[in-house]
Amino acid sequence: MTELQKILENSKLTEESIKDGLLHPVLKTSDYKGRNIFDEIKEISDIHFTTRRDARMIGLAGLRGTGKTTILWQAADYIYKNYTQNIYFFHIGNLQKYDIGIKELHEIIEKELANGRLSSYKKEIVLLFDEVHEDKNWARDLKVLYDLFPAAFVIATGSSALLLQSTADLVTRMLIQHVYPLSFTEYLEITNSEFKQEFNKKQELKEILFRAENASDLYQQLENTKNVFDEYFAQINNLEEEIISYILYKNITRFSFFDSKSRINSFIADLIRRVIYEDIPKISENINTQFTEKLLQRIAASDEINLQTLSQSIGISQKEISKNLDILVKAELLNVLYPFGGIDTKINKAHKYFFMSPSIRRVLLSPLISSKNDNNIFAKLLEDTVVLYLKRIFRDSNILSFASTKGQKNPDLIIETIDKPILVEIGINKNTTKQISKSRIKYKYGIIINSKIKKIELRNDIVIIPLKYFLLL
Repeated sequence: MTELQKILENSKLTEESIKDGLLHPVLKTSDYKGRNIFDEIKEISDIHFTTRRDARMIGLAGLRGTGKTTILWQAADYIYKNYTQNIYFFHIGNLQKYDIGIKELHEIIEKELANGRLSSYKKEIVLLFDEVHEDKNWARDLKVLYDLFPAAFVIATGSSALLLQSTADLVTRMLIQHVYPLSFTEYLEITNSEFKQEFNKKQELKEILFRAENASDLYQQLENTKNVFDEYFAQINNLEEEIISYILYKNITRFSFFDSKSRINSFIADLIRRVIYEDIPKISENINTQFTEKLLQRIAASDEINLQTLSQSIGISQKEISKNLDILVKAELLNVLYPFGGIDTKINKAHKYFFMSPSIRRVLLSPLISSKNDNNIFAKLLEDTVVLYLKRIFRDSNILSFASTKGQKNPDLIIETIDKPILVEIGINKNTTKQISKSRIKYKYGIIINSKIKKIELRNDIVIIPLKYFLLL
């Protein structure tokens, strides 16, 4: 038996191998709650295997540590139990050590399973590829496999390389699913085994916050529903401590089970370096990463970037800075927002950058943190958290922007709607409404997200809501 034949044989999943793959390294069990995105993967799988009308190639793209491989094993378990046991799991990162990639797997599958002709294969079959970005030709070879193997249902994971390298042809074939850092409810429900009641009102809360008729309607709907919110929170003995722990340390899935803060810090620092020095060079050969870490530290300290000033201070060209920023956004270390206004404004004015995980900003700023500036830094982490939530909810990034008019009161964020925009302000104990009420932007209503207040308040056309309620989204 050849090496490739052995790999193919060993890659076919069994009930036992799936159970081993699902075994949680910290919880030491395979019985734990899945991420919310897993429900989407199940729905896509259901439609495919019952109607053949949905996507048959899914890409799970996201920051390192967000749980993509776990979702892959959960998908294997679900499909194995409900549709077919003809499932193969390939860890491309490991196989590349032996110069084996998707092309070689394609050839052995065609030879051993399809009698030399993939198009004639009629059985249901599932191919799972983990760390697909480790194969430099993954986009081309997955496209070929997709076109020649119509029976195959494919799921692949990658550290956002799926977004960076996918060709126009592959985009039409692969459905990209973003795997974001944990939401607060995900963090609570996967780390607290005693939770009896899950929060299932996310869509209802989204409708209330962003589709209310006006501020009074928003306030009244929140008041009418807050008993449901408070009943959920009643399961938590130390809610405020859990919120702080989530924002500072435990929003990335891989680190949410660790108690040691220094260990989490070390892992996050390693994550940053691996994205910069391992992932980015593989997916973009024209990027000089020599200054990338320093650039990230500058963004951590001041999220609105002036390219000319920055170019002079760190000694690289504005063009090189722009290329670095673009790749960091695509690698999903950063989220970017454009200034509110027309096309010229969005293109020509400075952009604003937020971290995909607030924990990453905290680690980058850790040498500067002292008791005197803790609040200022935490305010930045709150902004990262809110932007992360809004990016996950409004997947069209053009809906979100920020106000940049000098000499005027400006809200932190703007959510554009069909009618007038919703203005959002974020703060630790922000009671003043001036940033919204004095803004020259005509708005539908304003929302202030306050991390200290306990109850909802209505002030004219602005609603102040506790951070804990927003984190239920």
